[in-house]
Amino acid sequence: MSKFKVSVSSRYEELWRYNITVVCELCAADGTRLEYKAEESEVAPVGANLQTPPEGYSKSRSIVVESGDGDYLNLLIYVVPNTLPTTDDIYATKPFSLVVKVEKGGDALLNRVFEINQWSGDNLSLERVGADEK
Repeated sequence: MSKFKVSVSSRYEELWRYNITVVCELCAADGTRLEYKAEESEVAPVGANLQTPPEGYSKSRSIVVESGDGDYLNLLIYVVPNTLPTTDDIYATKPFSLVVKVEKGGDALLNRVFEINQWSGDNLSLERVGADEK
C-alpha cells in the first residue's frame, strides 16, 4: 500500500470560467473503500456570466488531493463552466488542455492531458489508477 497524490492543473488563460471538483476513492486491492475525499475549486456560481476573472483569482490555480495508504484510486473530475465563452465562433473556442497527474508512493504514475470542451466542460472518470494488473 502507498500514499497517492493527485494534481489537476491547466495553463488555459480563461480557466477562471470553470469550477473544478476532484473526487478520489482510495481502495484496497480487494476493492474495499479505504478513504473518500473531494476537493473543490469554485470560482463563481454556474451562470455567473463573468466578463473578467474575479478579484483575487490566481492564474497558477491547481487542485491537489493527497490520500492515506491504499492500493489504487478511482477518480472523478468535474469541469463545469460558470461562464460561457464570449464568442460563438467555433474556431475561437477550441478545447483547452487540463493536466491530471497521479503519484503513488512519490513515484509518477500518470501524467495525462485531457482536452476540455469550452462550452460543456467535462466529467472525467479514471478507474483503478495504480492497481496491479492481473
